[in-house]
Amino acid sequence: MNVSIIMPLYKADQKIMEKIDSMLKRQKFSGKFEVIKVDKGLGLAASINYGIKKAKYDIIVTLHQDCIPSDKHWLQILVSSLKQKNVVASVSKVELPKDLWKKFNIFARALTLKELGIVSPSLDEKGCAYKKDALEKVGLFDEKNFGTAGEDLDMYLKLKQFGLISYPNTKVIHMHNTTFYKRLKKIAQNANGYGAIIRTKDLGFYKRFLGILAATPIIGL
Repeated sequence: MNVSIIMPLYKADQKIMEKIDSMLKRQKFSGKFEVIKVDKGLGLAASINYGIKKAKYDIIVTLHQDCIPSDKHWLQILVSSLKQKNVVASVSKVELPKDLWKKFNIFARALTLKELGIVSPSLDEKGCAYKKDALEKVGLFDEKNFGTAGEDLDMYLKLKQFGLISYPNTKVIHMHNTTFYKRLKKIAQNANGYGAIIRTKDLGFYKRFLGILAATPIIGL
């Protein structure tokens, strides 16, 4: 099983990038893998799609520029479940280290409290693997309707129609330093992304209502 790792870049922190590169070189992986870094000034969805089109291999892994594989077995564990015919994607757990979180100002800590420690995303691209043919079947990531947020939930909903999503016991370390202002900006982006989901998907009243609450800055906390 060979893998193409796609890393969308935007003003990347070079120290974190060096740690990512170092950990990728240490991977104990039974197949071949390539790393495609996309620094084209595109949106997130468009950057990933650019990488998918350049990829040589049939397994696609997305890895964010601030997410460091936790150990040398990360890649092997992440993609192993894709050997099963009915599994179309695999998702890493994500850890926001407490030492990093403590460096945020008090308001930023309040807005990121639910991310502290280890969380299990439904599918968020921080460290995910996909069968390339499944991505092609659903038309890749929707870069038309989702500029900076929401493309991951959209992909999750589309892939669920074609197969299973696996959640193995492996993780990436999310070294994303933030501020109160940046978090407010991210909340606004997420709200826009969920608005696009509501426009393009039939979620039913209950899920629409919960999504609107979650996207509301104060209530969403």
